[in-house]
Amino acid sequence: VDEKRVNDLLAQKTGAKAVVRSGCNLLLFVCFVTLFTVLALNEPLADFRAFEGYVKRRFDTMAAMPLHEVKSGATLWNYIEKSFLPGIYGNDTEKYYYPDYTLERFLDIESGNRLFGVGRMRMLKVKPDVGCVVASSKSSYFPTCYGPFDEEAIDTTSYGPSDSSTGEPVFVYYPGTASEYIGGQISSYPSGGFMEVITSNYNDTLTTVARLRDNDWIGAGSRVIVIDWNIYNFNLMLQAACRITFEIGASGRWIPTFDVDVLMSRHLNPIASRSTEDFLIILGEVILLLFVLFYLMEEASEFIGFRRHWPYIKWEYFGDAWNIIDWLNLILMIVTLAMKVDTWNKASGLSVYIGKPAKQSLSVFMDIGPVAANVRQIRKIIAFNTVLTWFKAVKYIAILPYITTFMQTVSKSQRHLTSFLMVFLSLLYGFVLAYRVAFGEQLAEFRTIWKSFVFLSGTFLGNSDLGLVYNKAPVLGSLLIWTFVIAMFFVSMNLFHAIMISALGDLKQEEGKQNKKWEHQVEKLYEFWKHFSETMRLEYRVRTCVPGLYTRCKARRKKAKEKERERNEDFIKRTAANDAATKVMLGPGDPSLGRRRKRAHNSLNDEDYNSDSDGGSDVDLGPLREKAQLRKGGRFGEFLDDGKTEAETETSGSHLYGLKDKQDEEPDEKAVELVIQATQYVMDGLIERTHGARGVLADEMAESKEVLQKISTVLDVLQNRTKDLELCQRQLLRIT
Repeated sequence: VDEKRVNDLLAQKTGAKAVVRSGCNLLLFVCFVTLFTVLALNEPLADFRAFEGYVKRRFDTMAAMPLHEVKSGATLWNYIEKSFLPGIYGNDTEKYYYPDYTLERFLDIESGNRLFGVGRMRMLKVKPDVGCVVASSKSSYFPTCYGPFDEEAIDTTSYGPSDSSTGEPVFVYYPGTASEYIGGQISSYPSGGFMEVITSNYNDTLTTVARLRDNDWIGAGSRVIVIDWNIYNFNLMLQAACRITFEIGASGRWIPTFDVDVLMSRHLNPIASRSTEDFLIILGEVILLLFVLFYLMEEASEFIGFRRHWPYIKWEYFGDAWNIIDWLNLILMIVTLAMKVDTWNKASGLSVYIGKPAKQSLSVFMDIGPVAANVRQIRKIIAFNTVLTWFKAVKYIAILPYITTFMQTVSKSQRHLTSFLMVFLSLLYGFVLAYRVAFGEQLAEFRTIWKSFVFLSGTFLGNSDLGLVYNKAPVLGSLLIWTFVIAMFFVSMNLFHAIMISALGDLKQEEGKQNKKWEHQVEKLYEFWKHFSETMRLEYRVRTCVPGLYTRCKARRKKAKEKERERNEDFIKRTAANDAATKVMLGPGDPSLGRRRKRAHNSLNDEDYNSDSDGGSDVDLGPLREKAQLRKGGRFGEFLDDGKTEAETETSGSHLYGLKDKQDEEPDEKAVELVIQATQYVMDGLIERTHGARGVLADEMAESKEVLQKISTVLDVLQNRTKDLELCQRQLLRIT
């Protein structure tokens, strides 16, 4: 059995069931995509961005001292005193010294925004002489060095002035959670460190900042300072997790970063607000999970087969890029759901301190940084997965013409595209290294391999300024720019275009199959509509519900049929008139002479005989018209049709124009006379047609002769006029 042929036949099944099944699959996928899109867009992003913009303006861009001016420990303390503390406590700080001032549980910042709990400052530093070595010739001048940040080199030794009550140093290291890290531009940092609290008590916070500054809390070994605090907006019911990070490189460079992650209550607890919207979103998440499980089972059924009751994997399934996209899409959805559950689990142990403000301390700080990081990653995954989900929708609209061509173009070119991608990435990585080595020291855009990759990727998309490279090194810059343009644009992109055009050209040869598939889909839809109409009795329901409309539609349809019939009759009349006029004009030369309309029962129907006859006429043999005109037996016996079976006729006679070698009875005189008359009739017709053709030919030649004579006359006139013009020209030349 040809398995491919069987699969093709199964794929070409028609009927109402196949249409209903395809329609149900399409409807199911539409529901799936709609649900995924609604869940992806359930956050009020406009309010998020407005809240984030307010926080960044208050603490950075519109502050008295913006963050980019922080370049040392001294400027950091200036920023805290001029921008950070006024951003938290406001510019009117005299109210905090009033005798009747009462500390607030949630410090009012401005316009419904309040400090949610307490804030925290923490610092990480490295041990001396770890990760660095001072040259022996300079050891007398620089006895100690501090290397770059390394988790193994973190200094956890307490330092600072002694506590008056315990006698221990006041700056103590607090260990953090081993699994939580903060990503920075220089390195990733654990969650522990030397920590201080920022409370709603302005006097205590100001005293803490002064103590840190005066006792060198920030030293030569400091590598990162992190300030965390939370702001809650009671108007929008949104919470902002704010974090300012100051990274300090071993070279002394300061890199400030300000992150604001806006969270909703359901990010921390899915049913925190107990609103209808929250319950609907939870229900949507559950339904989406069921969809994902359904599609996972469907995909698994495509690559898992059974042979003698033993499962096996169809490896060719993974050779199709569309299947890889399906699995990637579904796996990312599962990862997203798992990360949401992990986020809720992390947030379950968090609670804001609502006790007495005087008892606020570092132990009551609510660190929602890990929760905010999870939410940020979930948004990124959903953003990427949205592209895959809607790209996968192409598979489910294949009923439209030429959509399958697009899908097959991608599938057919995937092997070539894989090779192209390897070549493209190799070339790009080579240029990344070249620009990194050539300009990494002079330009910040090429300081790291990743920055070089981002810059060149932007150049490939037309969003980078290569003038920076040319200005720094005109010769080398020009050479690298030209090489990049030739390799990446003229070679790589043209290779990509060639691959896609070649695949599309191969599929264009199968365009006829696409047309057949489209006709097949239309036929399936028609059969479905017919089945649906018969099942629902649509005509009967329309006739009973809206009889007037039904009558008008029937009358209009009947009138259209009558007009169509009249047009057909008129066309037949015009065609017959044209045929008659043609016959009159040609006369005996008409090629249709000598033929007559084909009768229902012809006696002369031999294969050789029919090879010269058309489907609607037969040779005109004059008086010989019926089989019964010839007697039984003899050479013409097989043309008789008066009771003998086919086998008897076959054994007793032969064709009129194909005689068999056997002794048969001779026909009677009437039959011979009839054949002679028919032969004479045919000969007379041939002679008449010959004379008629000669006449037509003579008339045509006479007309041709007349036309040629007229042409000759015209040529003579033209020749005379040419001679006259020549004489006129000669006279003019003589005069001049």
